[in-house]
Parts: sequence; C-alpha cells; structure tokens
Amino acid sequence: MKLTPSQAAAINSPMGNLQLIACAGSGKTEVVAQRVVQLLTPKPEGALAPRNIVAFTFTEKAAAELKERIVTRCRAALGDVPGLAEMFVGTIHAFCLELIKTEVPRYLKYEVLNDVQQGLFVDRHSKKSGLTSSTDIAGAPLVRYRDTQHYISALAILREADLDDAALAGCSIVDGLGAYCDLINERSYLDYSEILTAAVDAITNDPDLRKRLAERVCYVIVDEYQDVNPVQEAIVWSLHDLGARVCVVGDDDQTVYQWRGSDVENILTFATRYPGVTQIPLEENFRSSDGVVETARDFISQNAGRLAKAMKPTAAQAYEAGDITALSFNDPDAEAQFIAQTCGASRGLVIREDGKDRGISWSDMAVLLRSVKKDAAPIMQALDAAGIPFVVIGMNNLFGTAEAEAARQLFYFMASRPGVDEAAVEAAWVNADLGLDVATLRQAIKSAAAARAALADPDQKRWGFYSIQRVFLSFLEAAGVREELVPNGRGEVVFYNLGKFSQLISDYETIHYHSKPAEKYESFGNFLQFRAEDAYPEGWQDNQYANPDAVRIMTVHQSKGMQWPVVFLPALRKNRFPARKPGGRTVWHLLPRPGVRGQPRYEGTIEDERRLFYVAMTRSQKFLHMTWAPIPGNQQAQKVSEFWNDVLVSKWVKRRPPDYTARPRLAPTPRTGVANVVFSFSDLKYFFECPYQFKLRVLFGFNAPIHEGLGYGKSLHDALAEVHAKAIQGQVYDAGEAPRLVDTHMHTPYAYPALKAQLEAAAERVVRDYLNDNQADFKNLEFSEKLIEINLGHGVSVTGRIDLVRRRDTNQTTIVDLKSNDRAQPEVVTETQLHIYALGYQELTGRRPDYVEIYELDERKRKPRSVDDDFLKDVKLNVLSAATALRTGALPAAPVAAKCGKCDYCGMCSAGSKVAPRKP
Repeated sequence: MKLTPSQAAAINSPMGNLQLIACAGSGKTEVVAQRVVQLLTPKPEGALAPRNIVAFTFTEKAAAELKERIVTRCRAALGDVPGLAEMFVGTIHAFCLELIKTEVPRYLKYEVLNDVQQGLFVDRHSKKSGLTSSTDIAGAPLVRYRDTQHYISALAILREADLDDAALAGCSIVDGLGAYCDLINERSYLDYSEILTAAVDAITNDPDLRKRLAERVCYVIVDEYQDVNPVQEAIVWSLHDLGARVCVVGDDDQTVYQWRGSDVENILTFATRYPGVTQIPLEENFRSSDGVVETARDFISQNAGRLAKAMKPTAAQAYEAGDITALSFNDPDAEAQFIAQTCGASRGLVIREDGKDRGISWSDMAVLLRSVKKDAAPIMQALDAAGIPFVVIGMNNLFGTAEAEAARQLFYFMASRPGVDEAAVEAAWVNADLGLDVATLRQAIKSAAAARAALADPDQKRWGFYSIQRVFLSFLEAAGVREELVPNGRGEVVFYNLGKFSQLISDYETIHYHSKPAEKYESFGNFLQFRAEDAYPEGWQDNQYANPDAVRIMTVHQSKGMQWPVVFLPALRKNRFPARKPGGRTVWHLLPRPGVRGQPRYEGTIEDERRLFYVAMTRSQKFLHMTWAPIPGNQQAQKVSEFWNDVLVSKWVKRRPPDYTARPRLAPTPRTGVANVVFSFSDLKYFFECPYQFKLRVLFGFNAPIHEGLGYGKSLHDALAEVHAKAIQGQVYDAGEAPRLVDTHMHTPYAYPALKAQLEAAAERVVRDYLNDNQADFKNLEFSEKLIEINLGHGVSVTGRIDLVRRRDTNQTTIVDLKSNDRAQPEVVTETQLHIYALGYQELTGRRPDYVEIYELDERKRKPRSVDDDFLKDVKLNVLSAATALRTGALPAAPVAAKCGKCDYCGMCSAGSKVAPRKP
C-alpha cells in the first residue's frame, strides 16, 4: 500500500502522545497497524514488547480486524514476533473485565448482564433493586415496567458521567443505586457500567496493581475516541498517569453516541489536556466515489467548532450520473416500492474492490434508518412482495416476520391467553409458509398443549422440566421445521429470525428460571406482548458471523464502521431525521439536569443529528439513494427534513429515478462477509463435532436449554485459578483452604437446593484432593488461566485460555487442561484442544511445549501426551478448513448416531433425525 504523507507521518511519529484525526474511509486501521509495527521494531533506544501495547476499539468486530492487520504487518516486517497474543486489542469493557477478574479473585464467578437481562432483573426484583423504593424528582414513586428503562439509564449515568454531587443532594436515585449495586453483588452479576467502575476502583486504590500496570502498559491506542464517555476517559487517563503514552484516533464529525454519554469535548480538547500532543489529520477517503465524498464533506462543514480537516476524494469508486439520488414520494408505500425496485435493478451492477470487478449482490445493499421500529414496516413489506431477501439487524421489528410472530403465538398459547387456541397457533405457523406438513404441525401443537397442561400439575417437577427453551426447540422439531424445506430459498433468513427468538428466550429465562412454571409462562407471554420489542434497544448487535445473502435493514447507529456499495437513506422527514426531542417521561424526570455536567449532550442537538446523517452518507461506496415521503394522516410527518436542501445543493445529487439498464453487469457475487474469523475453542469443538450444529448454535444463535448444574465446572476452575495465581506469586495454599475457596467461587445459579448442596460437597472434595496431590508442583507453575491467541494467517485466529502451564524439574513444559465430569467430552476433542493451546504457547513465548496433559479432577488422574508435530499440522489445517467453511457457508450436517443423539439440535436437522430419531 502506498502511503500518503500524513499516513507516513502518523506511522513514524516519535514516541509521545498522538492524535490522529481520521476522516471517514481514511485507512485508519492500516495506519494504526503499521504504527504498532513501528513501535515493535528494534531501535538503538529499544522497542516495546507486544504486552506493552493496549489498543481499545469500539466493537469486537473492529478489534478482530485490527488485530489481524497488526499480525499480518508484523510478520511481513519483523518475522515471527513472540508474544503478540499478549497485546490487548479489544473494547474498553473487555479490558476492564479481564483486569478485575485477573486481579480481584472474587469477580471470577461474576456473570455479565446484557442490557435486556438487566431490565428483566430490575423488574423481577423491583423493590430490592431500588426501583420501586425510589422516587422521581417530583417525589412520585417509580413504577415497575413504566420507569424501568429510565431507572436503568439513571443508574448508568450516575456511574459513568461527570457529576455535580451538590446538585444531586436529596436525589432518591442515588440511594437506589446503592441498593441495586448491593443486589447485583449479592447475586454475582456485573452490568456494563459496573465493569468500568470496578476497574477504575481497582486501578485507583490497589498500589500493587498500579505497579504492575505501570510496568506492563507503555502505549495505549484508543480508536473511535470521539465516542468515549467520562468513565472511559478516566481509564485512559489513569493509564497515561501511570506512564503510558496515548494515541487517540477519531473524528469529531462521527460522534454518534452522545445520547449514551459520549462526550465530543474529549476529542476536541485532547491536545490541551494531554502534554506534548502531535496532531495529524488523515483526510483522504479511500472508500467512496468523489460524489459521495464531496456531498458528505460539504454537508458536515455546516457544523461549528470542528477540528481542522477536510475529507478529500481519491476516486476510490468511479462516479456516474444517477449514482446519487434524492427523491420525493407521495407516501411511504411508494417510497418503499422505489427501494425494492432499485434493489432489483442494482443487483449485478459492477463494483470495483481490491483491484477487481464484482457483481453486486443482495448483501451489498443496506437500508439505514433513523428508527427501524417506526419506519421499516413498509420497506419490509415491499421487499417481501418483490421476493427480495432481507434481514433486520438486531431485534428491531423481529415480530414483523411471520416466523417470529408464529413463535410468539405459540407462547401466547402456552400462557393460556384468551383467544389463542390450537387453531390460532396452527394458522400462525401456516401463514409463516415454512413448508410444514399440516398433520405434523397439528401433532406438534397437541404436544405443546400437553406441556401446557403439565404447568398446572400439583405435583411439580424440577424447574428444568418446564424450560421455555426446551418447549421451543421441541416444537420446532415436532413440527418439522427444517431449513432446507422452507420454500423459495428463505431457509437461512427464517432460521436467522427463529434463532433470534431463541436468544430472546435465553435472556428471559436467565432471570426467571426459578419462577413457578405457570407464572413463568404467563409472565413470558406478557413480556412478548408488551415489552420484548422495546426491551431490545435500536442498535442491538447480531452475531458477526451470520451472513445470509440478504439486504440489510438497520439503524444508522448500527452502521458505524461498515460500508456497502448500495445505501438507501429513506424516511428523511422533519421530526424523524433530525429526530425531535422525545416528549413524555424521560430519565431527566428521575435525575436533576444540573447534577450531570454536560447534560445537554444526552438530549442531542441539531449538530449531533448532522453528524449522524454524515455517518450514514459515508457508509456508501458508490450508490446512495436519499428519499422521503409524508405519512398521510400524521400531522407531525408532513414535511421534509431540513437536511434535504443541504444535500440538494450538491452537483452530484440527481432528482430523477436512476436508469441502470445500460450499465455493465456481472453475475451477482456476495462479498466475503466474514473477513476475519476469530474462533474460540468452544466454537471449534462444535464445528469439529458437526458443522451444521455450529451453524445452528453459533451463526443462527439457537441456545440450548439451561442445565440445572450449569456453573459447577467453571466454579472448580475459578477456585483452582486462585490457587495457581497465588502459587505463582509465592503463596502456596494447603488443603485447609478448600472450604473457603469453594465458598468464594461456587456459583451454580440454576441448581435446586439439594443439587446445590451436592455440588458444593463434590467441589470441596475435588479442591481438597487437588491441593493434597499437587503441593510439590506448585513451585513449578509458569502460567495460570493464560489467554492465548493463535494467528494462522488468511484472517483466521483462535483464542482460548490455558488452564495451567507447568514446568518440570528437567525444564520441560507441560500444557495442562483440567477436566471435571460435567465437562466430559471425547478425549480426541480434548487432545485437539490441547494441541491448539500448544500452538498458542509457542506463539506466546517462542518456545515449543514438550507435553500436553489432561488432568481429570474427579478421578485424580493425569493423562500426559508428548506434543505431536503431525497432530499440530493437522490441527492447523482443520482450523483453516473450518474458517473456509464458515466464509463459504458450506456447513453440512455430519450425522453420527452417537453424537447426534446427544446434540441439542438433532431434531431440527433432517440428517441427524434419521440416524438418531427421538423417542416419541
């Protein structure tokens, strides 16, 4: 890649604080990767080691891309660099979570609540969480459901914002926060805010940790710095205060998360707050056509108080008249028809990428909306009528799909909702058009009716018997729902949506697992009807590997960091884009505005909306279609956006529908949707067992029913992780520590009381035996719970965590995997896992391990194996094959009766059902 002068200056800047002002499409990932190579390059004054560098990205997907680029450029310039796995590249949340779990042993057992689970948790414990015992600023008690999301937002603001304590005096929510934090600590949970505040507390108050961080972290890179909030900035500043130099990368024009607390002032004032800052603008856009670049640049230039830079075109794509349009329609249906027709006309048009021509496919098109919930319905209907496959990213409008609505009707039936009988459930599933046999469907509904009747059985069985997830998967199996039987090639999209419904069940059941069966199903029905669609905020992320060849419908916020050849920006109406300030009840009815410094940013300004529109435009590589239509009968939706005239002034924007009939075409070929594949060993285990199981579980997101003993094996590992960590620091525990270790780390949240007692007794026995059996070896430990990463090239890497590395008196090294009975798996799978870890150890240290060992905790047995070079070679090839299969979508079933009989999804797989039929 030929570097621009500014890119070269950024890469070779002296070791000091650095600010890269990176315009859209400016190649910042390449610049940062080569900057890291420069930092690692040996020099007379010395070089940094990989472990000395921390790089924060906004998403895990961006982290995977950056880490892959770093490894590739390092290998090209420096050869094999031992220890690259110790360079942290990931989100600030991931860094902080790893920090507190490593440094504060009690956090090892804590689970992280996502936003939806947090809301469910607060509702279920409305008084103990502080919700209904708190009041708003007018003194009125908060109400469950109505105020839940506002309360949760207030809790986050109180922990992540810059506060004026005097102005918050007497605010009831401050006391509520204390109650909430006590409760999640009691239940061994962390939410996203608590991860950050716990890390700040540890960094601030633990002198030994500060010393270790000062020795380790010498250089911090912060991508998307414009979207950092005050508590995240406190973490960055703390690392700088311990001696690290800081390189921030971002663009104030792309600040889009101010409503979640991000503060654009961080990036605007960085050079005055940090010493000795070098500022370098990266202005060339290597993504889009000159028309897209100049239209977007002129639009954003209206904002005041911007950092000095001007995005420059590089003719990355050829502009042709009609590529960029701005069109008005009489109503949203006509607007949606245009989008569907233009999608059809665009398929097969030529796009130039990586020096090659390619035919545009469905997945090269994105519809970006200010609000999917409010504006996607007509577009979904038009695409569906035209036979164009589409997916709605996140949970927004999930129930606008017939298959998800059919699933909802099933659980209305399970909840005994009036008017939802067997005939209604049948009609919903027939309407979904999944290729089902009606007689088979009716039998599945009969089985569901029997499960419903069991909910009222006075002789209640264990909680696991009434699993919502089990009912769902059993119904899909019994009804004959199979991906390949769905008509018109819609199988992947249908299973993508049913997988999201499975995730929704898991979120709910994680919190309500212990509810009484009939009450649980009734409550779940209420959740589906009244709250599910609002519980998942717009911007909810999907699995990055799910990549059906379908048009994407998503919010503009979700599109950050992405690009497509064809982008539609519809619904450009006044009061929608820019959005009007929300009316009614908000978080500011709970918190006094003066109590939060910089509070106006949470409510947004016209400049914030302009930045969001700029981000939307710059997602386009070539084709950009901006449209609007009034909504008949809606007085608030009759006028065009004030941004409309701002784009019409551009000479590149045309006012008539495009005609692409004379354009050159190629066969539609989807772009490789998964450029960087990051496997965990769990992912690989599922793939090696059966690629189709991997597809259902990892790509589509189907979750297995919760097992009552879940957590036992991890609790053992956490207890032994503390033993090993202390031994490495020179403190050796004896068997007398077993009861305390089990009490500290045991976490089996789904176990019924008798099982919990049984598991605790078993754990104490295992830990005591382990301490007695291994005292002599504790002095020889090298690593415990060591994160490793193996980069195999071609954008493929594997991450994992080595349980233990033990050195023998002969200085030979053994990689140890601790196994308990609840984690039983075939030894060949474990041996494959250990050889992957052997590769990781070699990348970490530059040394080849001598042995791998399975340590069976319950049986007190060691099973050592010498490291096999042929096995290592086969493991590499098998992982690369898995990545190829993922990228190409070649994930067929591999039916073997013994394996299929144990698979959670066997009943949804035609091949598996044949070799391992379920008992009626």
